Amino acid sequence: MMSPPSMRHRAEEHHSEPADHAPQFEVIPVRGIVDEVAAHLPSGARVTITASPAQGLPATIEVAGALSQRGFHAIPHLAARMIRGPGEAEELLGGLAAAGVAEVFVIAGDAPRPAGDLPGALALLEAVTAVGSGMRVGIGAHPEGHPFADEAEAMRLLRAKAEHASYAVTQMCFESAPLLTWTRELRAAGIALPVRPGIAVPVSTARLLRIGTRIGVGRSLRLLTDADSGVRHLLGPTRWQPAPLLAELEAAVAAEPELALLGPHLYTFNALAAAQDCAASR
Repeated sequence: MMSPPSMRHRAEEHHSEPADHAPQFEVIPVRGIVDEVAAHLPSGARVTITASPAQGLPATIEVAGALSQRGFHAIPHLAARMIRGPGEAEELLGGLAAAGVAEVFVIAGDAPRPAGDLPGALALLEAVTAVGSGMRVGIGAHPEGHPFADEAEAMRLLRAKAEHASYAVTQMCFESAPLLTWTRELRAAGIALPVRPGIAVPVSTARLLRIGTRIGVGRSLRLLTDADSGVRHLLGPTRWQPAPLLAELEAAVAAEPELALLGPHLYTFNALAAAQDCAASR
């Protein structure tokens, strides 16, 4: 096994790094995406690479390595249900480290059945901790409700996962109030894990609703189609515009630094020119 300090020790400290306050960009590992990232995103940007049964984990690992070689801070998603067990997880971490990757993002994944004995994110997090890779680790979080757990169980799971993580990224958010309320509840419960708000980049409302319906992002997405909702001011005629939400979150960071909100996690849908414009507008 590798010998650097354990992830548990690093996770408990929750050190903030300067890059934590910069945005990070989520991309899908399709053909040509490395060149697209290089063309549109700033040098050294934080870029996360999704993992899904559709693209396969090898595509995620390949893109992460290629981006790292080009000087980006590449953060591959590791989907527990796509990994056969702790041994394969250790091999993946070793290969990523050799490619210059220093951070991973751990999720359960969308595979209908686990490939082995890692049924969810917590099991994979425990395996990563046991390896002692020294990598930073991000995890997912659900301010507007976990898709497969009630509120109490979701909080229990998050508390357990926080022991192995450096920060959490939320599901897509479309209004600030639920996110801020949830984050205050975390702090009141003694969970100090920093949080990156998940924000969709400017995209057509129709496309956003299709994506949101598939992945489930809670009450705030439904508000996008409610003519009486205050969230309507965040939309153009047919397009989601995140700038007002980003401004509200910037104000919250200034007013309540104890919330430990980091830079946003931008769901780009590979629309990288729009993603860079969104980040520049902060």
